[in-house]
Amino acid sequence: MTNQNIPYTSQSVIGIISPNMMLPLIKETLHGFPNLQANYFIIHAFEINEELTTFIAQHEMLVIADSYIYQQLKKYDSSLPLYQLNSRAIHLYQLLLTHQLTNTIQPYSFDFLQQSDILAITHQLQLEIDYVSAQADSIEQMVEHHIEHTQKGYLAITTVAAVYEQLKAQNIKCDYLRPTKQEMIVGFERVLLASKSRQNKETQIVYGIIEFDSLPAIDQTKAEQVLQQFAQQMDGHLIQLSPLQYSFITTRGQFERETLGYKHLPLLSLFKEELHTNCIVGIGFGLRAFDSGRHAKQALYQAKENEPNVCYIVREDNRVIGPIDTTVFINYEQYPLAITDLHLLERAEKAGMSASYISKLMGRITKHQKYIYTAEELAQTLNITLRSANRILLKWLDAGLVDIIGEEKLAHRGRPKRIYHMQFLEELKHS
Repeated sequence: MTNQNIPYTSQSVIGIISPNMMLPLIKETLHGFPNLQANYFIIHAFEINEELTTFIAQHEMLVIADSYIYQQLKKYDSSLPLYQLNSRAIHLYQLLLTHQLTNTIQPYSFDFLQQSDILAITHQLQLEIDYVSAQADSIEQMVEHHIEHTQKGYLAITTVAAVYEQLKAQNIKCDYLRPTKQEMIVGFERVLLASKSRQNKETQIVYGIIEFDSLPAIDQTKAEQVLQQFAQQMDGHLIQLSPLQYSFITTRGQFERETLGYKHLPLLSLFKEELHTNCIVGIGFGLRAFDSGRHAKQALYQAKENEPNVCYIVREDNRVIGPIDTTVFINYEQYPLAITDLHLLERAEKAGMSASYISKLMGRITKHQKYIYTAEELAQTLNITLRSANRILLKWLDAGLVDIIGEEKLAHRGRPKRIYHMQFLEELKHS
């Protein structure tokens, strides 16, 4: 089954297939992704019917919010463009930590959880647990598995909404693991990067205009330094149009990554707080450079019609996004880090890492609140190639900065993926 005749839109259109109980958090998370347009299909017990096949055919990418439904759709058609919101590590971590602190650790009955995920979390907690995992192909078999083990004193923990609902209907104590909002944000960021329309926009030209109310000569140099740093961060080019007006040019892919999908632009609040001056920003997208410039002027006009220190974007279809958040500063590239452990710093230098590089790395990884990685996951997080990630991990292993804590077995043929614990980052965070 292939998705054809999908109409052009400036947004990436995705279809979300989800149980009803997951929808509120999904919709709340998507408020931060104005460049994702979502349609929803509510599903509980999996069944291929005409309504579902029509929904699938209408969408460029399908996001599945249930591990069992994801597996069944893959079996139905392995060519479907599926993406799973499957990370539930934080919820499991919170659950086991609570049990550890309250001395209520007990045997656990899991389903659809990778052994590597369980191992990684129990390793972080320095905890050993007795657990079993369901080897089942149907909802009924998973329910029977949990019932059998709860009768032996196990606590049922499921990632499948239909299993949870059936267990609760039978008054069986159980927990339903679901992704946190932060895990969903990470998931939707990956969905956005993977979508075809997003890939087509990666090299689109973005033209921005920055205009100050006033800029005393004494602050001119400082302002230009900040703007140059901003342009470098965007991998773009800065041009002075007049003493009070600057423009910059970058690509849409870089702009979206640095603004986390248009969710923040702290540049304006920086000028207001440090230089005590107001400015506005208009940003234009376009299929041609001329269109980008014209849309930037339209966005600037929109900003002028509102209060100071705002930013608006006009996209290639003339739709407006704004005002962009200019106050919340969550730029992980400037994550503050003071390294006081000399022994750790020596080991880092042995691995070829400067203090500034560690700072950047710390910010990127702690953005996701995760210290357990495969090489593939680290490559995605740091936006580097898999080959580079493997080379870096070997150097870190030699320097004693990371540990191998397990292997992730693959469903298909191939070498198991090593699972690494970034112990040095946790040491820094808690130092």
